[in-house]
This record gives sequence, structure tokens and C-alpha cells, in this order.
Amino acid sequence: MSCSRRQFIQLSAGVALASGAMPFAARAAAPLGDTPLPIPPLIESRRGQPLFLTLQRSHWSFSGNSNKVPVWGFNGMYLGPTVRVYSGDDVKLIYSNRLNEPVSMTVSGLQVPGALMGGAPRMMSAGADWAPVLPIRQGAGTLWYHANTPNRMAPHVYNGLAGMWLVEDDVSKSLPLPKHYGVDDFPLIIQDKRLDNFATPVYNPPSSGGFMGDVLLVNGVQNPYVEVSRGWVRLRLLNGSNARRFDLTFSDNRPFTVIASDQGFLPAPVAVQLLTLAPGERREVLVDMSQGDEVSIMAGTAAGLMDRLRGLFEPSSILTNTLVLSLRPTGLLPLVTDNLPMRLLADQILDGVAVRTREFRIGDSEPGINGVLWDMNRIDTTVQQGTFERWIIHADRPQSLHIQGVMFLIKNVNGAQPMGEDRGWKDTVWVDGSVELLVSFPQSSSDHFPFVYYSQTLEMADRGTAGQLLVNSAS
Repeated sequence: MSCSRRQFIQLSAGVALASGAMPFAARAAAPLGDTPLPIPPLIESRRGQPLFLTLQRSHWSFSGNSNKVPVWGFNGMYLGPTVRVYSGDDVKLIYSNRLNEPVSMTVSGLQVPGALMGGAPRMMSAGADWAPVLPIRQGAGTLWYHANTPNRMAPHVYNGLAGMWLVEDDVSKSLPLPKHYGVDDFPLIIQDKRLDNFATPVYNPPSSGGFMGDVLLVNGVQNPYVEVSRGWVRLRLLNGSNARRFDLTFSDNRPFTVIASDQGFLPAPVAVQLLTLAPGERREVLVDMSQGDEVSIMAGTAAGLMDRLRGLFEPSSILTNTLVLSLRPTGLLPLVTDNLPMRLLADQILDGVAVRTREFRIGDSEPGINGVLWDMNRIDTTVQQGTFERWIIHADRPQSLHIQGVMFLIKNVNGAQPMGEDRGWKDTVWVDGSVELLVSFPQSSSDHFPFVYYSQTLEMADRGTAGQLLVNSAS
């Protein structure tokens, strides 16, 4: 269609006028790498010191300026501090619910008995506390703590009830890897939100599927940068979104060096050009900044002007900004100068023989697993502690699945071998079609305190796409 000069001017004026009235999320985001990356404070449990996590309302600026809006979080901030614990320790954790509604909490990826996992049986009413003592008996890994309130997990996580949880062990302490928190070892909690004119989060869940926003946030801000030394830098990635999966690339097409997944180190580093990150999934990567050039991590292509204009009239799920993080090298000397280790684990990952096979079909248009909705008074699956089982998961609507209290290896994805970065122990898996898992059950649970497996599309979990797992004690 041809367009006259007058029509072009009129159209341009209309676009300019419309852009002035755009919601915050529809306008052009701040310049790339314009906001310093917020580093959550680090709290550690050493020599019997308890850890305190207070669930409370707070204020936060998602745009990185002085415009603060109401949010939820822990200890007076949006999201929460990074918790670091050590394998072999018994950690007293004190949750205090200072919100005006009931909340339950869990640590995804933590290997503890069902009575300590949290969830519905450990609901904290407004003003109440819960203080479990957690035996940390697992290898180093990047986990995360978050609300898993029955039927309210999606809005509670979206409001800000999430944070990173790190386990260290003798292996992680001995490897020549970056391990100075906030200096060469950074937590990155990636989320998407929808923000109104005042940069306040808006949450309107769809009637089916999961919620997706149009603003990309990392540690609660848009377009962050961080200054680093000219050496190896370690990034701990967590997808804390309600439903969105991210495909990450470097701006200069360099590969990611992946060293760990949900349940800890891979046997050896794996280099990948494209790194996927499903909801609830964690990955650790190394970046070589020794050449001194700035580089950015991107999550696809940002929405164009017409997509942003459409967002004026209907909610959009197309991201208006896709910068995850800009890494800016400085003159600082690197803390880690060793070559990247060829192996991260001394031994190959050993698996076992499955004692039985089970199949699970996750709901798509209708919630549920194998045609039934979650019921906290019903046990859906009973297994024996210390055994292995073959679980085949089917999902017509792509989504990730998390299983509490277990570790699993991905054996195949739609009949093909898993990608190299997915060949370590995991607890969360992206399902688009079918996946086959070899599931290990190292921890026990009970009728009163079962483990839960659920869709990481949190709105679908809230609608009943979850099941309860009883692991009978080996003793």
C-alpha cells in the first residue's frame, strides 16, 4: 500500500502521541546496561547461627530510580537475601510471616525429609512463624526458596516471595572456580512482569496456561550491568518467572560454559551457544572476561513499535526489553587465574536400575495430572526410599515440571538424547512432548508430609496440576 507524505506525517504524529500515553511497559525501556545490578545481601549459617527470613511488604523501584512501588519480599526488600549453607551442617531457619494472609514456603532442590519440605502442611497464618532445623546433606548446588502456598503460589511468587539458596561442599570449595559472592560470583534471578504507568506490577492471570509479562527483570531491575574483573566470572541463573522459558545468547555469539544444573555440578564443563532456562530451572555458567570487551546476555529480540502499540489495547506477552545483563570488565585483577578445570566431578555420574515404570500426563487446556486435580488429602504416587524408577512425562502444552525431594537424570527427550548441559542430576525439567526420567528417591516422606510434584507454570499448579508423592522409609 502506498502512503502519501501527508499521510506519513499524520501517522507519525499519531504514533508519537500514542507513545506518550503508553503504559510504562510499552514505552522504550531504559538504555541498555543503564542500571547497576542489585546484589542481594548474603546471609550464612555458621556455628549454629540461625537464619531469619521475614516475609513482609516493602517498596522497590523496578526502573532503578527513586520511584518505589509496593511489593512483597523478605527482610525489607523485593525478593530476598541469598542464603548460603554448607553440606554437613544442621541449619535452623526461622520464617516469620508478617503479611496479612497465610503463606507456606519451601526450598526447591533441597534434599530433606518431607516433614521439613514445607508446603500445605506447614502453612503459616498471618503473624505466625515456622522454624525447621534442616540437615544439609547434599552436594554443592544452586537452589531457590519461594512461596508454595496452595492455590496461591503464582501470585505469591509474582509479588516477590523468592530468593536464591546456595549449598557449598568440599568439592565446590576446592575447585578453582570463581566463588567470591558479589565480586566474581553473581546470582541472577530472571523474571518477567507487566508494569502499569507507575511501574507497579500488574497481575491478571489468564483463564488457561500461565501468566507472561512484557518487561524483563533481573534481580528486580531492567537492563542491568555489572562491573567485573578481567578473568573468569561465574553467573548463577534462576528462572523465577511464573511461566516463561528463556532462550539465552551472548551478544557476540560466544558460547556459555555451563558447569552446573539444578542439583549441582556437571561431570565436566559444557560449551553451548544457546542456553535454555525453564521456569524453576537453575544453571551455573562461567564467562571468560580476560579479553577486556564488554558483552551482554540477551533473551531474544525485543518487541517492535507496532507490538508495543498493540499493548495499549490488550495485554502483551512480547518482551519490550531483552537484555539480561551487561558485563563490563574493569582494571581489577582477576581472583581466579587458573585454567578452567577439565573435570568438575572426580567420578562419572552413576545411576541405578529402575524397579518400575510410571507415566504421567500433564494437563493442557484442563488442569490436573493423569486427569485428576491436586488434593492434599490424597496420595497419588507411592515409592520406596533408595530405589530408582523410570518416569515418562507427557505434556501437550509446553511447561516445566518440578519434583520435590528427588534427583533425576534425563534419559531422553522426545526419543532423542538430552543436551550436554542437561546430563547432570536435576529436579526440574522442561516438557514439550515427552521426556523420560530416571528418578532417585534419597529422602523419605509421609502421609501427613508428602512431597509434591507440580507444573512450574505456577497458575496451572494453582489450578490443580500437581500430585502428592509418598516415599516410604527404607528403615
